[in-house]
Amino acid sequence: MNNKIIKLGSFFSGIGSPEKALEKLKEEGIINDFKIEFFSEIDKNAIKSYCEIHNVDATLNLGNIKQIKGDKLPYCDLWIGGFPCQDISCAGKMKGFNFESSTRSSLGWEIIRLLNEVKEKPKFVIFENVKNITSKRFKETLNLFKEDLIKLGYSVFDSVLNAIDFNIPQNRERYFLVAILNTNAKYIFPKGNKTLLKLKDFMENEVDEKYYLSDSNYMKIEDNIIYLKNKKSDNIYEINIDKYYNGNCCGIDKNCKFHQSSRVYSELGYAPTLTASNTSENLKILVKEGEWL
Repeated sequence: MNNKIIKLGSFFSGIGSPEKALEKLKEEGIINDFKIEFFSEIDKNAIKSYCEIHNVDATLNLGNIKQIKGDKLPYCDLWIGGFPCQDISCAGKMKGFNFESSTRSSLGWEIIRLLNEVKEKPKFVIFENVKNITSKRFKETLNLFKEDLIKLGYSVFDSVLNAIDFNIPQNRERYFLVAILNTNAKYIFPKGNKTLLKLKDFMENEVDEKYYLSDSNYMKIEDNIIYLKNKKSDNIYEINIDKYYNGNCCGIDKNCKFHQSSRVYSELGYAPTLTASNTSENLKILVKEGEWL
């Protein structure tokens, strides 16, 4: 094991999920330790959460990435982050992340600017984004981004990974980019295997009634279809029993206006990807209690 303490810089930090991965690597003895040199976040609630979760002071937050000066940054071995996905995701308006677009997603180009400005570039840069960044619509822009990293002396490796292949029962596909400051570097992404765990394996046995949308009573049944009524509204949930037992998306909220949010998922399958632009109509999970028939 390398005894070096990894110096870390975090952009678009949120609550610092990648940092939790480094904590796990430390616990497993794969790395010795890491130290957060700085993070960059503008949301006040995320900043507060980040500091509590990672036990760091808010003075380490550099704030708006557009106002950061690269030549003022302390040296880091590793930069991590995932620039905003709203203008790339299928759940958004897909305005893109072209350098000239001034969209939220175009803030990713600030990383290229900072890499050009720093006194000493990080040895490693890791970024994450939605799978749709690899689509035909955005592939040209993504290639330009990778070309800039290569011009800066990095070897670039990228792949789309799914959480279900890494022991998490959630169908969450994400694009990962690993840049190594060595033109002869080699890197192979882990393959993973589809998990046998189900959403039910992670659910609590005792849950307050206020979190349930409906009770265990169904309104009517026909050809393996049941209809559940929301306890506080007129919403009706149409459920396919066969699909529930097969662990699939098993129903819809008949009154929901949004296609993604209308889906009802089986506890015997995988959780869906949670969208950042959610509405009051959230995704639903069907939990079976007692008998239907």
